[in-house]
Amino acid sequence: MIALLAAATILVVPFAPRGEAPSASGVAVAESIIDVVVQGKADNFITLKQVDAVLRRRDLRLTDAAVPGSALDLGRTLGATDVVTGEVWLGDGKWLIDARRLNLAAGKVVGATKIEGARAALPGLAQKAGLDLFPGATAQSLVTGSGAALEAGARCEAELARQSLGSHARMTLAGEHLAAAEKACKEALKADPKYGLARAGLAVTLAVRGKLAEARKEAQRAQEDRFVPFGVLAEAFAARKLHDLEGWRQILQNAVAERPGFLHVLGYLAEDSMENGDDKEALALFEQYLRRSPGHSWAMGKKARQLARLGQTDEAIELSQKALSLNPGDPELLIETASRYIDAGRDPRAEPLLRQAMDSKPPRPLAALRLGYLYFRGHKLPQAREALNRCIAMATREDEARTRGIAHADLARIDAKQNKYLEAVAELQKARAEGDNHLPCEEPELLRWRERPELKRVCVEADAAAADEKSEDDIVPVDL
Repeated sequence: MIALLAAATILVVPFAPRGEAPSASGVAVAESIIDVVVQGKADNFITLKQVDAVLRRRDLRLTDAAVPGSALDLGRTLGATDVVTGEVWLGDGKWLIDARRLNLAAGKVVGATKIEGARAALPGLAQKAGLDLFPGATAQSLVTGSGAALEAGARCEAELARQSLGSHARMTLAGEHLAAAEKACKEALKADPKYGLARAGLAVTLAVRGKLAEARKEAQRAQEDRFVPFGVLAEAFAARKLHDLEGWRQILQNAVAERPGFLHVLGYLAEDSMENGDDKEALALFEQYLRRSPGHSWAMGKKARQLARLGQTDEAIELSQKALSLNPGDPELLIETASRYIDAGRDPRAEPLLRQAMDSKPPRPLAALRLGYLYFRGHKLPQAREALNRCIAMATREDEARTRGIAHADLARIDAKQNKYLEAVAELQKARAEGDNHLPCEEPELLRWRERPELKRVCVEADAAAADEKSEDDIVPVDL
């Protein structure tokens, strides 16, 4: 028997496909086991989109072969108390699911199961594995009775994971990934029109295509028969893009009321308040997050940021250090802790942490961005320029446009400090090309030139664009 924990935080990592198992079958099994936790209502759960948010910083995807072997590290990064991992085998027309539940604090396996069955029986086998690992959960209807729908839905979800659904997310899914997602979602719905996860996936593709009202309706249909976390996120995303801010908030608040362990939603609500400058509300939401998941290092880091914003610098540093102690060497926590030192004017303490994060594998552009700022305010302009250029070179993903934009804007300030007027204007234009319309035109270095025609033009255009913005970039985890 498993020694159950009250309000455990459960992470289910995509299983490792073996034998003839398709690459997305590990995602299919993981999603089915997550559903057992979700429908059980008792525990906190980590969505696969949250997993992907960590993986993208490591240049990995949900279906990459390296992911199952990173289960314990992902568990620490995502604040899990328990991690479910395993293998899914296909051979001779039969499935074998070998699943384990590990408790991180105890450092041992607290539950295990092996389930075997026919090729068409994957949905029932995956649910049975979940029920074996979580004996307190009550058996519900299957997420889908169709093995074909489950597998196609997993391909759909794996493709869509890179599209952020946060309140300030841009539409970044495009090209072959969008086409593959649409094909897989429709294939899943053809096999089972009531499969909620696949319908939620279809809703996201419609939103990306700009069909927002239709997307919202599809996301609502996805949730008709059961609680579908992906459906909640898809509906809220469509509502936000339709500028229904009250509807967006109500969807997420209703979801948390129904499933208090839906940590993904609490994070979205808190980050939105943080981005909007409502520091007290953001702090309250991160405190709510930590009441549900007390050892969650990401939430600790974010709470520390809010404490610093509210002037509680010493408390912020202490909490950041505690978060980093839970997962030493984590690049994102290194950046957060360094940021708290910078808030306190303790730059010498921040620099080695940022350098460590910048040199992680893969390197972290945000660390270089923050290091550039640290050098700039220390009047070390050559070092600042080097760090910011390195940031731009490292920030190659579509969802890092805002990071590149801020780096270009900071390079403009350096050029201005060095009386390089045309070079400064060129950097501001590059910042705008990355979607950054909040330029440092009022900073002293640039303000002295504000009436010169080239600078005036780029600043006026940026101000107008900022006023008319209807969609915003993904939140930068560490503000400059």
